[in-house]
Amino acid sequence: MRTTGTAFLVFGLLAAANAGQVSTEAVELVKAGKIDAAKASWWGFDPDDATECLQAAINSGVRTLIVDNVGKPWIVRPIQLTSNQKIIFEPGVEILAKLGEFQGPGDSLFSASNAENIELIGYGATFRMRRDDYANPPYKKAEWRMALALRSCRNVKVYGLTLVESGGDGIYLGVATKGVPNRDIVIRDVVCDRNYRQGISVISAERLLIENVYMTNTSGTAPQSGIDFEPNREDERLVDVTVRNCTTQGNGGYGYQFHLTSLKASSEPVSIRVENCRSIDDSAGSVQITTGRSAEQAVRGRIEFVACQFSSGRNQGIGIDGNPDGACAITFEDCLVENAALNKPAVSPVRISGPARGIRLSNLLVRDPLKRRPVALDGSPEGIPFEAVTGTLIVDHNGKLETVHLTPSTSLGN
Repeated sequence: MRTTGTAFLVFGLLAAANAGQVSTEAVELVKAGKIDAAKASWWGFDPDDATECLQAAINSGVRTLIVDNVGKPWIVRPIQLTSNQKIIFEPGVEILAKLGEFQGPGDSLFSASNAENIELIGYGATFRMRRDDYANPPYKKAEWRMALALRSCRNVKVYGLTLVESGGDGIYLGVATKGVPNRDIVIRDVVCDRNYRQGISVISAERLLIENVYMTNTSGTAPQSGIDFEPNREDERLVDVTVRNCTTQGNGGYGYQFHLTSLKASSEPVSIRVENCRSIDDSAGSVQITTGRSAEQAVRGRIEFVACQFSSGRNQGIGIDGNPDGACAITFEDCLVENAALNKPAVSPVRISGPARGIRLSNLLVRDPLKRRPVALDGSPEGIPFEAVTGTLIVDHNGKLETVHLTPSTSLGN
């Protein structure tokens, strides 16, 4: 609130808004720049299509916009976010994609491109799309109908929201302007559930924190992972990225996927840390890291997992493909892989393929009721010569522990 002279009037307008009345006077105060906070319902509410009301409230430029709980969903067509605005979604608010709309293959519920200084706060609020509808005519098959799409944005915070049943990703961090990544992004206390392609896709980002996020039940089109880091071009980047205290569960693909083949040795080196995270029953496996297979094709940098737990009864625990000498330093420190691929006794819990180098397993605990190699290096069926892998492996086979110090002379047989 800019001036104390308007204080009593604004309190009265807020009371009117709570009663469900539209306030022209309040909208005029916003236009005049006399107040810094407003309720979306001041611009009206249409229970059949609230797009114009909500978009007008966002376009007003008010510093803080409260999307109020009016007792019914805010049914909308695609909404565009604007810079320099905090939007607070009250508990119980549901933003619902309008039935029959979103027929454009890239129509997303909320989008922002080349925008900055945005906060979306929604503890107890939900963004909901209609994933199953998009799989049938008149919709054309597509995987880009996101619940929230941010492209080349800066200083964005997303807190507390639940994003469900999108026709693409729960959250997409992409590129609007070539060479401009998303920068200074925080995603915290968020749930991405039952989305079509990914819980979260990270195409290009610098200084990204994803914390206390659940990415679950992705199903529809590949990769179907909880979170997927997958740049499209070699000039994109994954720099100073932290994923902390997150859980992936029940996804159709991997829990944590890194498909980095579009990045090259000439790209900006990656720096990614995954800390205290879990994967539970993700269908394809818990972790898959794929880089190029030659010194020119593979990106440099580091990828580290610290104090993470990976549990998947259907497929591998950890997979690494590519990563030749001089590429990424890949570390798993104080991590646990348990009950991986229990129905596939020939599949090792940790699988490394390609000309792999620079991999360190530091106190990696593999808990496995099956008698098989805990780590497999493709092309070495008789055992694993650890020229590529160093560190310490702890194998728990039905309560019997064995510690193996990995050196170039170490070999693990069946």
